[in-house]
Amino acid sequence: MTTATITVQHRSSGLRGAIASEWTKLWTVRSSWLNLVAAVLLTGLLALQFGFSIAYDHENLAPEEVPARLPELSAVGGVAVSAMTIVQVVVAALAMLLVTSEYATGSIRSTLQWTPVRRNVVLAKAVVLAPVLFLYGLLLGVVASIVGGLAMGQWADWDLATLVVDLLAVAAYTTLAGVFTAGIAFIIRSTAGTLTAAFLLLIVVPMMLSQSSIRALVWLAALLPGGAGQNFLAGSTDTLSPTLSFLVLIAWAAAGLLAGTTILNRRDA
Repeated sequence: MTTATITVQHRSSGLRGAIASEWTKLWTVRSSWLNLVAAVLLTGLLALQFGFSIAYDHENLAPEEVPARLPELSAVGGVAVSAMTIVQVVVAALAMLLVTSEYATGSIRSTLQWTPVRRNVVLAKAVVLAPVLFLYGLLLGVVASIVGGLAMGQWADWDLATLVVDLLAVAAYTTLAGVFTAGIAFIIRSTAGTLTAAFLLLIVVPMMLSQSSIRALVWLAALLPGGAGQNFLAGSTDTLSPTLSFLVLIAWAAAGLLAGTTILNRRDA
């Protein structure tokens, strides 16, 4: 079934039809399933590495550290947080492809023809992506926590309340980061360009700035989507509280969608 056929079928139902169309587009292409499999495998491998590293650190303490650190356990949800630092780009790619693949194939013209209110195109993609990305992040968090926890062995802390908080934080972050990426995909339009921008804003630039000895640059890192996300996931109170970091993430996601809608309204497909 082509994109044009899908959108024609739902033309008369407005936004509701656009949402149904976007849902079909997402799950009827091979790339979405390949992305899911790749993310799960990468998450499992990273969790295994992190888990073994944590166990090794606990079991190979310097003599002077033993009395202070021996009783400590590591929360298994922390492995999910660490893994998401890297896997988030794969998750963002899923959100990005729902937009850039249409520009690459030219099917965006059919989409805009049958959904003439252009803001509905952006809104429909966001409505479809939000729950999918949340469950996606939750799945990857569970995989990372279980694999990492098993790798940590006796040093794993399986406290359920802590684990649930960590998993929900990971899922919330992947949702907002993915929606932000989809928004900027409408601006950049190309797959390579959008992926590069997401990689820089979510990982590279915040990481570089946060290591600076200049406080203003550290603040700037905390205000970028990737920096706010890491502070939120880590529960850091440096520069911004986790709550404020979460609000910054929401602002970036909303700004990305608003900017994407503005560009889509002004440019020809």
